[in-house]
Amino acid sequence: MNYRVVAVAVVIIVMFAVVGVYDFYKLHSSTTSTKAIRIVSLSPSDTQVLVSLGLGKDIVGLDYYSYSLLQELNETSYLPKNVTVFPQIYPVNVSGVVALSPTAVIGEEGLLGSYVQKMEEAGLNVITTNADFVSNFYQIENVIVSLGKDFNATQEAQNLVSWMNQEIANFTAPGNVTVAYLLWICPNEDFYTVGGNVFINNVISLAGGINAFAGQSGYPLMDPSQLLLANPQVIVVQEVYNLSYTEYLISHIPGVQNLTAYKEGRIYVISDNLPASLLNEPGPLSVYAVEMMKEILQGKAPSFISTEWVKENINPSMPVF
Repeated sequence: MNYRVVAVAVVIIVMFAVVGVYDFYKLHSSTTSTKAIRIVSLSPSDTQVLVSLGLGKDIVGLDYYSYSLLQELNETSYLPKNVTVFPQIYPVNVSGVVALSPTAVIGEEGLLGSYVQKMEEAGLNVITTNADFVSNFYQIENVIVSLGKDFNATQEAQNLVSWMNQEIANFTAPGNVTVAYLLWICPNEDFYTVGGNVFINNVISLAGGINAFAGQSGYPLMDPSQLLLANPQVIVVQEVYNLSYTEYLISHIPGVQNLTAYKEGRIYVISDNLPASLLNEPGPLSVYAVEMMKEILQGKAPSFISTEWVKENINPSMPVF
């Protein structure tokens, strides 16, 4: 037997086998490793997570509110210079999204509604989350871990979760200050507030407060008599259009002068910009909402919580891993 010929034949067979395995691996590897990632994000909460996972450079399109939040933080540099900004989330500009040829469209199922199906019918890969409907930080972290898996950024996701937990531990404070959070005051002085099963309730609790309407669910519509009955020590109001109009609405709440918060000068208005976004958009930046609320409950904040005050005293910045 010619052993040299046999040896050469074996070497050739092994080489073909290796090439075959390599080709199989290339064919079946994830799209994130073989195809450029192009993301469209249609939710400020999800945009926060994507940027923090180091995926900002891959975002080719996002909603106006996401872009404005990054603008307020002076952190639009994490995005491509030619990123497309959609003026609204709903209704979704499906044709505009398709034109960007995204490999994934990320958004809140509750915000996108029926447009999830419409985008899928248009051939788009849609990944929905529920960050806007979480009730605590643990659920935000679940969203982070899930998106980390979707984009092969599991280590970055774990680093982000660890960072959030450390910041929450730093900002958390004990306390039992009763607080009413007024999301919106109507012209007839009825108001929307937060119940005990929504995210802002968790922020209030961690900051050392007790939600005066924790017994409610969701975002209930209340009337002034219920505010008088609760008689919270602190009232936090989200700005309605502008500060002067908000102050007008507060001053015309029937019986407001009899409230403890009014008598002690503990009514605070939160600007409908960066301060409100920290509370209303559950994401990595929400850890700073705990610090902001703690400053309010401990009487260290001004009566008007402006973007400038938050930048100077809370100094929020997007963590990027």
